[in-house]
Amino acid sequence: MLDKSLILFALKVMFLFFLLLFLLYWILPVYNFFLSMPVEMVMSTVYPRFIHSISANKELLEVVTNFSIAGQSQSRLGFDINPLKYAYGLPLFIALLLSSKGPWRNKIWHIMIGAAVLLIAQTWSLCFDITRNLLFEFQGVYGHYFEYGALAKGIVSLGSQLGFLLFPTLIPIALWILLMPEFFKQLTRQG
Repeated sequence: MLDKSLILFALKVMFLFFLLLFLLYWILPVYNFFLSMPVEMVMSTVYPRFIHSISANKELLEVVTNFSIAGQSQSRLGFDINPLKYAYGLPLFIALLLSSKGPWRNKIWHIMIGAAVLLIAQTWSLCFDITRNLLFEFQGVYGHYFEYGALAKGIVSLGSQLGFLLFPTLIPIALWILLMPEFFKQLTRQG
């Protein structure tokens, strides 16, 4: 039978998680502004020939390439990426921390550490998503720019899937366990 403290903890985490997701949605333009900076720095370094700029456009990141639209030499081809599908790790991490017992001062430091780690993970996710779009969605007219072998395409696919499926869930939980080991042991102790 499940311990009442475990059930109460799970309910608090779920409530706070959905509340924080709601709040994230409302501050998303500001969040995306800060997120666009490391993503643009990485992508401009990795693909200087292909990426012109990456900027926050309300709830989306707007990627502008150096490719021109056929027949319009002054134009640039662009596409949007939705960073919200990678952003639920931070609300999950904060919900786990706030639902845990411990001093508030420690929780504030843990939130700052977690936010930094999750920003790196989300940057990874978005960079691989942008790379996946460049490699697989631009194959038609611009395919000759992306002459990558099967291994490189497989690595891009794997990096994209890790960033989409695993990192937003596993990293917040692993961080919470690492930062709150005593509470985790207390919570999982068999009665």
